[in-house]
Formats: sequence, C-alpha cells, structure tokens
Amino acid sequence: MKALFFDAGPVITLVMSRLSWILPHLKQKYGAPFYLTPAVKYELVDRPLSIKRFEFEALQVMKLIRDGVFEIYDKVPQQQVKSLQTLANSTFKIGRKSMDIIQAGEMESVACVLQNPGSAIVMDERTLRLLIESGKDLTSLLSRRFHKEVISDMQKIKDFQLQTKGVSIIRSVELVGVAYKLGLLDGYIPKLRKGKEKLVDSVLWATKYNGCALTGHEIEELKKTLLL
Repeated sequence: MKALFFDAGPVITLVMSRLSWILPHLKQKYGAPFYLTPAVKYELVDRPLSIKRFEFEALQVMKLIRDGVFEIYDKVPQQQVKSLQTLANSTFKIGRKSMDIIQAGEMESVACVLQNPGSAIVMDERTLRLLIESGKDLTSLLSRRFHKEVISDMQKIKDFQLQTKGVSIIRSVELVGVAYKLGLLDGYIPKLRKGKEKLVDSVLWATKYNGCALTGHEIEELKKTLLL
C-alpha cells in the first residue's frame, strides 16, 4: 500500500475503543505514510478542542500527529474535491430537495487517493462506501435512515463511480483485525475457555459500538476469518 488516507470516523472509533495505540505499530510494520487531510484534521482536532466533551480525544489525535504517526497532507486537489462533492450531493433527493450526503473530509480523502494510485482510504462511514460500490443499496439505506422515499439519479451514480473507480476502502475494524493477526492484542487474551474468541468478539463489537458501520453478521464472518 502506497499510503493510507484516514477519514475522521476510523480515528474516532479507535480512540474511543482504546485501540489507537495500534496505529504506530501498524505504520512501522508496513512502512506506508498515514495521512490526514486538512478537513479531517479540523474534524479531529480543531473543532473538538473547543468542545469540553471531546477535548481529550482531540489531544490524543494531536499526540499521534506530534509523534509522526499521522502526517498532514497539504496537496489536496481542491477543484476535484469540489467537483466530486457537488456531484455526490446532487445525486439523491427527498421530494425536490437535494441531500448533502458527503462531507469535505471524506471527499478530500477520496480525491487524494485518486491523486496517489495504489493508496487507500480508511473510512467507517457507510454512505460514501456504498456510493462508490453500490448506489442502489445506498438509496435503500437513505430511505430507511430518513423514513422517506429517496429518489436517486442513476446516471450521476454511474458518473461518480466511474470517476472513483479503483478507490480502495478499509474500515477501522479491518485494521483491528490486522493488529490481532500480528499478535499486537495477545496481551489481552483472557485465561478463559475460548479466550481468543472472547478477545476477538470484544474488540470487533467495540469498533461497532464506537462508530464503525458493520452488522452483527459481518462481525460473525470476521470472527471466523480471524480465528482460523
């Protein structure tokens, strides 16, 4: 992997799950840069620093930046970000009103990956992943989420998917899975019957409850894979 561009969600998930300490180990293991775009840094540091509830989470991210785990990527192709965001946010409607479904940080990460072939996005939010992978499923998701009929422009979905073809997305739960396979979590294995299963189950559910969009069925599938 050439580089990983992190959206805000996975970093928050790992911090809230008390698993952000795995990031320096993963970076050292694979030797790829871990980037935050300016909009993502704003979401993770600048904005939460002014909110008492989230100040300490912001300080933890600041430490990861200070320690060199994350680097700020300042070569964001802003014209492409604006173009993709405009396209995405005009694709779905409730009645006659367009839905703003994609934020700046997410789209900055997408544009930067397109600018750096061989890189990937680390993203937990389901909306953008489905827009890239399955517009039909996203239409159903939005309808369920807002309890209203959502109308989608299939041509715009195809245009967006064509422009983002080849973008790879990794979730925080996959990073946790890699950490487990590398033995980074072995110290947490309890001295219980099926201790490894208890550990894997606990960390996967922790990522879900702290923001990673995955289903219970996906957790069971991941458990099977990790415990082989």
